[in-house]
Amino acid sequence: MTDMKTDAAMSDAGGEPLRLAGLAPFGVGGRRRCFVHPDFPGRCVKVARADGTTMLQPKKSGWRPAWTQRVYDNNADELNELGKLRRMLGDETMARHFPRLYGMVATDLGPGLVMDLVRDADGRISQTLREQLSEGNELGKYREAYDEFGRFLLGHGIVTRDLLDHNLAVRRGEGGEFRFYLIDGFGDAAWFAPGRWIPAIDRRRIRKKITRGWARFERVAAEMADPEQAKAALRWKLGMLRHR
Repeated sequence: MTDMKTDAAMSDAGGEPLRLAGLAPFGVGGRRRCFVHPDFPGRCVKVARADGTTMLQPKKSGWRPAWTQRVYDNNADELNELGKLRRMLGDETMARHFPRLYGMVATDLGPGLVMDLVRDADGRISQTLREQLSEGNELGKYREAYDEFGRFLLGHGIVTRDLLDHNLAVRRGEGGEFRFYLIDGFGDAAWFAPGRWIPAIDRRRIRKKITRGWARFERVAAEMADPEQAKAALRWKLGMLRHR
């Protein structure tokens, strides 16, 4: 991963920041904007939004210690979680269903996290499952790919946050086959996770997340099938590409 070292070195050495200002992001989330890397079209750069939604405070819990109720930083969290996956799986295995990580880089919009950008075989940026469903595609056509993704998570004991339709990119291969990539929602959100010591607990949690994920997709697909519900649902732009 020499490129990861190059990006990090540029940032640490005070080199010229990567220029993103003036470029159109291909995606905008609740906290960040996502840009195609100007020098590497196979990578994206995630930077915090500058409109006051950069970091959100989690809901307060009466029983949780105050030090656990921290402000959430997406880039720092993903740098940590994807780094763990890289050490556990290695680049080649990780790249089957997760973006590879290239580290942090200085940009003219603030610190940016650089990772793989999922593209279809024809070079287009892969759509999220939400966007695929919004275009009238039947959910069932993705079942085989989703099951394969689920087996990958189970086989490697990878616990994620809840599997959401706007956090899963669907890559279309040369033969029209699909492959799921998790592009957000990495890592275990549980404050106390006994599965770290008892693998059977984690496997049970992973199975539940996979099952609940598909049930959630079914609800989204039903919304998209109803014109009025779809119109309301699509007002929420997360998981929708800005351009093709």
